[in-house]
Amino acid sequence: MTHDAPSPAGTACLNCGTVLVGEWCHHCGQEGGPPHRSVWELCAEFMEMLTHADGKFGRTIHRLVLAPAGLTQDYIAGRRASEIPPIRMFFVVLLMMFTIHSLVSPARHHSGLDPASRAELAAGMNTWSWAGHARATAWVRTHALNAADNPGEVLNVMGEWSERFILLLLPISAAILWVLYYWPTRRPLYDHVIFSVHSLSFAFVVFTASTIATRLVGDAGNLLLLGPPVHLYRHLRGFYGLGPLPTLARMAILFVTSAFFSLLLLSGLALLALALGAGE
Repeated sequence: MTHDAPSPAGTACLNCGTVLVGEWCHHCGQEGGPPHRSVWELCAEFMEMLTHADGKFGRTIHRLVLAPAGLTQDYIAGRRASEIPPIRMFFVVLLMMFTIHSLVSPARHHSGLDPASRAELAAGMNTWSWAGHARATAWVRTHALNAADNPGEVLNVMGEWSERFILLLLPISAAILWVLYYWPTRRPLYDHVIFSVHSLSFAFVVFTASTIATRLVGDAGNLLLLGPPVHLYRHLRGFYGLGPLPTLARMAILFVTSAFFSLLLLSGLALLALALGAGE
């Protein structure tokens, strides 16, 4: 980021005192300029920190949408100077997704169940058993009834921990791809991690866009969710280089295994929310 009035050459660096020969100190790397900045400069610096506002973020997102396989191949091959690092993009997109979702989702007041509904839930829980485990069954029954009395706290815990659970999708996706493409590609795990970062980043972008669209045009905004499967097919086929049928077969396995692990993550998140948000 360049200030409107950088320190002229020949002045001393404010950080280390080295005489400047340009806009940046060649000794410590600090940019020259006055010690006081405007609020707009601080805002611009913050956006640059998040997205590399010099054009890298926009260029990377453009390639992620239109040429995902080329983007992944270039990064793995070492052609990285013109693109934002995948992990940074992943966290920026994730932050944007949760922020926008919290802004556009209507606030709701979650009150407990009325006495009749609670009694009906309690009766149903009394006939339920967790695979014959008495202690586990009693724990779930107690916490489920507590959650019925205070659902807001449970949902708050789920919201706080959902970001951390979503991060687990990255190693899970990379491990599944490593198994699926061990033969014939035999790519190292690193390649599958970069692929997963790009693929999940696109999915988060589409989910965010769909969240906004549904608020503007209603259920028609959900049509955007048809994009990720098509994008994934193009990404898989372009990056791994297999034919249509092998790619579709691996996509089917990927969807099934991803759904299974997503269900496990959701179950773990629900149990954690019961433990932290619906205590004794």
